Amino acid sequence: MKKTIGILVLCLLIVATIFYVKNNKKDIASQSPQKVTIAMVTFPGYGPLYLAKEKGFFGDLNVDLRRIESISDIRSAVRSGDVQMFMATYDIFQTIKDEVPNGVGFLAVDTSHGGDGLAVAKEIESIKDLRGKIVGAEPGFPPYLVLQYMLNKEGMSLKDVNFKDMTTTDVANAFSAGKLDAAAIYEPALSASIKARAGSKVLVSTADTVVLTENLVQDLLFSDESFAKENPDILKKIAEGYFKAVEYMNTNHDDAFEIMAKAFAVTKQDMEDFQTGISWPDKNANINYFNKDSQVNVFSTFKLVGDILRENSDTNITVDANEKLTNSIVNSFK
Repeated sequence: MKKTIGILVLCLLIVATIFYVKNNKKDIASQSPQKVTIAMVTFPGYGPLYLAKEKGFFGDLNVDLRRIESISDIRSAVRSGDVQMFMATYDIFQTIKDEVPNGVGFLAVDTSHGGDGLAVAKEIESIKDLRGKIVGAEPGFPPYLVLQYMLNKEGMSLKDVNFKDMTTTDVANAFSAGKLDAAAIYEPALSASIKARAGSKVLVSTADTVVLTENLVQDLLFSDESFAKENPDILKKIAEGYFKAVEYMNTNHDDAFEIMAKAFAVTKQDMEDFQTGISWPDKNANINYFNKDSQVNVFSTFKLVGDILRENSDTNITVDANEKLTNSIVNSFK
């Protein structure tokens, strides 16, 4: 009899436990840190995100910063739900055919101001001089967009030059050897190439006003659209963590740069040198960038880049900036 009662009590306890867990599943889950995976290629410009993670600036979020070196693989990871956010420039995000890219941009993380440019032979004095010349670049990288942008300003496109689709390393080597008239490349290959070829020079770079005025080469943090809609509070925490990291860089320079250098396996000096060609927009800069009334803003630049990509057949779709960018997150910090 006692044995039977014991078994009944045990069964009741098991049933009660199952009932409790089932009905409190959400409460239990809410007590665990929310995991957010951010995909990106290996690029020191994303250093502040690593700094934010190291210093705990993301608060109660469990942030996984994942290196994925192919944009197509990043898109696949987002599509599968394995990744919730990813880094991309305006051109990388929109360089896609036959389908509208998934993502909503909510934070500007870095802006190039000299790290990308166009190296040219001695006799090239203007963009118009490139007509019919041999020009090399690697599609999908910022220098390629700088080339397209400058041609566009002169009423030209890639059809007006003898364009060579090559890897950045091959472009730099070919230009140094005199096999190209111009090369769209990024640092340190940009500086190294003109040093290797007598008389050559940088015709234009992201340090020049003509390019800077558009913030043409700028990385935004994009979120999966469904995730963004369901978790605006998480997007805000990510933005807040980034802003705290940028502020920390200004107040604790040495520690900040040592942490970021370690994340990319470079020296602190290398990380500091890298900063000469890039800037990290703080809270106020982001609020300004996402203001549609600003002279230069993410919405207008997004549209400009899309127009250039279509002109050069890098995409066959039109993406509305208002549907793919949101200022609601940064505006919450006003």
